[in-house]
This record gives sequence, C-alpha cells and structure tokens, in this order.
Amino acid sequence: MPIPTRAAVMREYNTPLSIEDVTLDDPAAGEVVVRLAATGVCHSDAHMLGGQFGTPLPVVLGHEGAGVVEAVGAGVRDVAPGDHVVLAWIPSCGRCRFCATGHPALCSDRQGVERRGGPLRLRRARPRS
Repeated sequence: MPIPTRAAVMREYNTPLSIEDVTLDDPAAGEVVVRLAATGVCHSDAHMLGGQFGTPLPVVLGHEGAGVVEAVGAGVRDVAPGDHVVLAWIPSCGRCRFCATGHPALCSDRQGVERRGGPLRLRRARPRS
C-alpha cells in the first residue's frame, strides 16, 4: 500500500524547489522506509539544482538526513522498525569485501551501483477530492 509523504521536488534547473505530496511504494526486498526527522540540501544537491550533473528531471532532493525506520523489506537484517538511523549519499553493493566487512563507504562497486540505479519508488500523489 503506497505511503503518503512530502518531498522537495526539482522540476527545473536554477529555480526554487516545490514541496509536493507524493506516495512512496512499500519497501521491496533489501529496502528500508525511514521517517525523516531532519534532512538538508547539501553541496551535491546544489550542483543538481544548477544543472552541473545533468540530472534528469523531475528529481527529489535531500538524500542526507536522520530519522526512524518505519518499515523494512524482505531480507533486511541490520535494522528494524523503531531504529534511529542516519542516511548518507554513498551507495554500496552490500556484497564486495568492503561491504561484507562493515565498510560500505569503501564499496568497490559503488559506481556500478550508481549506474544501475533502481526502480522508481515515488509517485505523484493523486489530488485530494
């Protein structure tokens, strides 16, 4: 069942973000849903806003933050609902020797993870009637 939430959405380069109602899919295998208590727009986001990365639009910004785990997908064993977590924009594969030894920030397949991306998990919320 989709989870209603709000997001900072960039629809055009060099313009203010819009705060929009969106829905988030339930977590799939290996995924976690976190209710953010704090997030920010960092320097990487500033580059996205300025168009330096050529990021396809629209895009949701604010990938670093802190919050509480709300739900976990199948196979998630490292965190559970109610756990307090910090999020960072460092993708990791979870399988290389660095990830397997507790050092995901050193992931040897980080760029492969970035290139592969993942399924779209956010959708525009339906207008309220």
